[in-house]
Amino acid sequence: MMLASHCIAVSQLRSFRLLFSIRKAYYHHEPKNIDLFNDKNWIVKRPQFLNLPKNERSKLDTFEFNFSKGENDNVYVQDASFKDNLDKAMQFIYNEKLSSLDAEQVPIKNLAWLKLRDYIYSQLKHSRKQPSAYVPSLSELIHLSYPSNLITLLMNCNKVSNSIWKVILQNGQNNDISTLDKFVYILQQTFDHTYEQEILPMMTNTDDTDGAHNVDITNPSEWFSEARKIRRHIIMHIGPTNSGKTYRALQKLKSVDRGYYAGPLRLLAREVYDRFQNEKVRCNLLTGEEVIRDLDDKGNPAGLTSGTVEMVPINQKFDVVVLDEIQMMSDLDRGWAWTNALLGVVSKEVHLCGEKSVLPLIKSIVKMTGDKLTINEYDRLGKLTVENSPVKDGIKGLRKGDCVVAFSKKKILDLKLKIEKDTDLKVAVIYGSLPPETRVQQASLFNSGNYDIMVASDAIGMGLNLSIDRVVFTTNMKYNGEELVEMTSSQIKQIGGRAGRFKSTSTSGYVPQGYITGFESRVLKSVRKAIESPVEYLKTAVTWPTDEICAQLMTQFPPGTPASTLLQTIADELEKSSDKLFTLSDLKNKLKIIALFEHMEDIPFLDKLKLSNAPVKDMPMVTKAFTKFCETIAKRHTRGLLSYRLPFNLLDYKCIPDESYSLEIYESLYNIITLYFWLSNRYPNYFIDMESAKDMKYFCEMIIFEKLDRLKKNPYARKPYGSTRDQRSPSKRRPYT
Repeated sequence: MMLASHCIAVSQLRSFRLLFSIRKAYYHHEPKNIDLFNDKNWIVKRPQFLNLPKNERSKLDTFEFNFSKGENDNVYVQDASFKDNLDKAMQFIYNEKLSSLDAEQVPIKNLAWLKLRDYIYSQLKHSRKQPSAYVPSLSELIHLSYPSNLITLLMNCNKVSNSIWKVILQNGQNNDISTLDKFVYILQQTFDHTYEQEILPMMTNTDDTDGAHNVDITNPSEWFSEARKIRRHIIMHIGPTNSGKTYRALQKLKSVDRGYYAGPLRLLAREVYDRFQNEKVRCNLLTGEEVIRDLDDKGNPAGLTSGTVEMVPINQKFDVVVLDEIQMMSDLDRGWAWTNALLGVVSKEVHLCGEKSVLPLIKSIVKMTGDKLTINEYDRLGKLTVENSPVKDGIKGLRKGDCVVAFSKKKILDLKLKIEKDTDLKVAVIYGSLPPETRVQQASLFNSGNYDIMVASDAIGMGLNLSIDRVVFTTNMKYNGEELVEMTSSQIKQIGGRAGRFKSTSTSGYVPQGYITGFESRVLKSVRKAIESPVEYLKTAVTWPTDEICAQLMTQFPPGTPASTLLQTIADELEKSSDKLFTLSDLKNKLKIIALFEHMEDIPFLDKLKLSNAPVKDMPMVTKAFTKFCETIAKRHTRGLLSYRLPFNLLDYKCIPDESYSLEIYESLYNIITLYFWLSNRYPNYFIDMESAKDMKYFCEMIIFEKLDRLKKNPYARKPYGSTRDQRSPSKRRPYT
């Protein structure tokens, strides 16, 4: 039944693809100063028939295939049974697809018929009588989406059991399925693919007269029609760090039957999941790399889910959705996930937790959506003091409970080594490219008192509960991807606010006290100014087009338009809007990832958009592995992680004390493994053997932890301070989701 449902879903998907089919060839020269949405003068192309005999191009009702003497060494000529089944199946396809059509439909269908015969001629010329050891996979039969292996499938179709064929063909009767039935199915699906994916996009006129594809891309609130059908209640919980806003939203979430907590990091999603489980509240976990269903005795999943914001099911109905750290909707890299969730979730109540800086932006968006807005504002649960003078005696003036903040891996590890060398203090470290599990371990060692000092990047700004008494800034400058710039007051407040965090286990009447300082007077002066400055209000929400919007927009583009051109045009159109309330996610990073697979013609257009959001770190080993993973998708192969030529042999105990194998190698391997999980959740038929991948992930985490614990020299010491990879802000990197 599941397979039959899959078949139906695939059939529906193919019908939907009529909206956005694009040719598998790119334009090499794009005319300048042309409005691609309105220009109707692009050239309509005709397909090429490189193998079809010229005398057959005008005579359509020909079902046999004719070969010259030099071309008769093929399965069609030498296998009478194969020839008979192919001829009869082709006649059936012709009768069903062409002979009953109205005259207006025939010309374009005729081209699909000729193109199908052209494919068959091409492949028969290179076929042999005896089939190979190849056995078609289920995914190939269910998702016949590339005609290049048509004859191979026909030659080997009987290697798949009839019980499976009955499910594929939805034939529940006891009678046997004939070879002819299988030929008809394979040819039928190939004809439909050829027509929808190749012929139709080349021949369809872009001058749409019925208005079905007119899309106002400058108003993202209209991208989510289901959410616009109801009047939702948007409830804001705003306040500084450590004000209890998320706690209050979660209390409401626990009281309903259907709900979703959307966090910025899978660490936070896991924390909420664990908290609910400990409180005997049934809850699922849903992140980009991990799915846990809390099933009851009858196999029904829990109604509540804790997950990352990218994974929110937009069209699923909820009673309550909690969007944590809502100010992230202005983040150029990941902000689209918060914006799209806010605009699109179908929920009676949507609770937004975040800073006051986002309030005017939310008001403007709610005015567009027509929802009801309630604002709850909270004060900090404790005191926060900026010290009058910098740390006396520098590093030697640090004390137990301090968190030293720096903004590069090199600087962080330099500080760890120097502090441990010059003092008796034990140092934990946290930075963006560390595995989340390693960050949790480091935080636990610091919170428990086993480690005295924390040295961290602004990765501590969200997602970790840390028992920090004092935050010590080493600098007020941060690399933004292009240059060193002064940190914003919002960034400094977010980091500094981690000092003196409220603890639920504290005794009655306890008021937490946090302190902020720096190593230099200049830095401390800048930090004080930021902490005391008024709120800097956000002006723009970052968004990203949905699959449905992209599908509609592609019908207004010339065939073969690359995904990058579509995205750039959407960005330009949003920029033209009068209020400029929305902007597209940072295209520089997206296009860099798209460039890794955009040339792969066999990856469907919407899959390319999906892959553009993959959590790919800017590391050579990672980008190379991701390219290999994309090739697997393009070729529709089924592969385990160990089948790729990657240095997994380094996951060995012997490598832990060997300093020639640096932390960066293992951070790259870890990102590759988690990237494999991310892809497996989206393409489970292609990326398999999760048990082996889990073992490798845990082992990689252990090696990273051990290497940090035994660190004797900085593995990044040779890299110049200020390099792109070392200094980039976590908001510019792609966090694990």
